[in-house]
Amino acid sequence: MADGEGAKFAMFELYLATAEKVSDRRSAANAWMLSVNSAIVALYGYLGADKTPVHILQSSIWLWAIPAAGAIVSVAWTALLSSYRQLNKAKFEVLQEMEKDLAAQPFALERAIYKRENRRSMSTVEVAIPLCFLGLYAVILASDLLRG
Repeated sequence: MADGEGAKFAMFELYLATAEKVSDRRSAANAWMLSVNSAIVALYGYLGADKTPVHILQSSIWLWAIPAAGAIVSVAWTALLSSYRQLNKAKFEVLQEMEKDLAAQPFALERAIYKRENRRSMSTVEVAIPLCFLGLYAVILASDLLRG
């Protein structure tokens, strides 16, 4: 490998590592948000079991406030995923531009195969999880309003 090509490849590797770090942060954020939503649902279930020493008025306020907070967390999660999706998209566009100067172009090839097979992006699938929680919180709020 010529010095110029070696330097380009080293830069490519360095930039690829930054894209991997973003993916790692995204995965950690997803795990954290899933844990937060799971805790919110568990807390709602605990307070809704009528076996808690919480006063009835306080309980009804919490049974409204907890799913409302969950909905806010789910909206924030969706926004976070959108931000990560935009950042990853930009990083992979840069990587594809950089790989044009290299002997192999794996990201361009992968993208072409992905498009040819009409695959959905992981981001599209990933955003379904907070949307499911958002739907759950909407159903909980609606049922509490109808019951109350």
